[in-house]
Amino acid sequence: MAEERKPKIDLKSRLQKMGAPPGATPPPPLMGSVPAPARGAAPPPPASMPPGMPRPGMSARPPPVDMSSPLAAVAQPFAVPAAAVAVVPQPQRIEMDEGVVRQARSSSFKRGLMVGVVFGGALLALGWVAGNAASQGAAHAQGVHDAHDLGGDVLKAKDSLDQLKQKLMDGGKALIADRKFPADLGQQLSGMNVDFAGDKLFGRRFSGVPADTTRQLFDFITRVQALNDKKDLVVSLLAKLQKPITEELSRPPGQLPISYVVVVDKDTPSSGAFLAPLATPIAPDDKNGVPADLTFANPRGGGNARLPRLVTDKVPPTGAAITVVPNTFEKVCPSTTRGQIGQLMSSMSSLVDDIQGQKAEGDVISEPKPGLSDVAAKLADQLTKVN
Repeated sequence: MAEERKPKIDLKSRLQKMGAPPGATPPPPLMGSVPAPARGAAPPPPASMPPGMPRPGMSARPPPVDMSSPLAAVAQPFAVPAAAVAVVPQPQRIEMDEGVVRQARSSSFKRGLMVGVVFGGALLALGWVAGNAASQGAAHAQGVHDAHDLGGDVLKAKDSLDQLKQKLMDGGKALIADRKFPADLGQQLSGMNVDFAGDKLFGRRFSGVPADTTRQLFDFITRVQALNDKKDLVVSLLAKLQKPITEELSRPPGQLPISYVVVVDKDTPSSGAFLAPLATPIAPDDKNGVPADLTFANPRGGGNARLPRLVTDKVPPTGAAITVVPNTFEKVCPSTTRGQIGQLMSSMSSLVDDIQGQKAEGDVISEPKPGLSDVAAKLADQLTKVN
């Protein structure tokens, strides 16, 4: 009875209605192939998409097969199990706040800028250190070169000092021992100059020169300048005193001319005697001797006066003149010429002492001062050893 109620299914006619040619039997599906979709079903996915990948917006799980369909028995063996379908993750869109992006960019820029500044500062520091080291090396090399040049100039100044000292000593010997005026001494001294002034230090570097050597160098320049000034004074005195010194040295040693007289008259007991210079001094080697009448500058007024030389113990009523012994007068009132001669000899001796140094003599010189010649030799040695 049950079999008579069930309608008979004509599979072949149904397939023909679905579009299959009459008499054709459906081929068995190949392994891995997908059965052709039925009419009204969704179109297959594009060829570019791999088989089995669901289209966007569609579920990855295939729809369940309708068991009431006549094709259910055919399609069921080839249905892909749900576990075998690969689940492709859907792309996710990550949205970020624009303020967060801007803040991240700003922070990243600041960090990059800071790294750049630090790196640039390090490069500048390295460059400065390298440049400073190179500059210091060049300054030191220039200082050594300048020190050696100054040492050579100091040696030249020492030679000039020794020559000057020898000329001064020869001139003093001529004046004192030989009693002869050195006529060419002034000209010789004028042409001799100790060439070591402050301009020697212009543009010089003192890198590497010890501080004590530098101090001695400046002290040497000061003393040389003072010595040149003294030398100029000696030259001036030699030119001024050549004539009086020549006359002074032409007389026998210890003999001076009679240059003054004492005037006495009737008023001498109450008013005292007068001292007056002779109009013409009387040389000690004058063949005419002391004249009977003496002419002198009038002590009571202008012009000259003339009185007889006193030869008795009585003073004439009109007055008389008495000659003054020259040596006694020089002790009390040295003549201008003799004072200038003494100044000349003192200046020459001072120059010699400055060059050769002063020796300690009792309590006169408690601390002997080294001469410029010795100072120059020591200073030149120190400068040439700078390295």
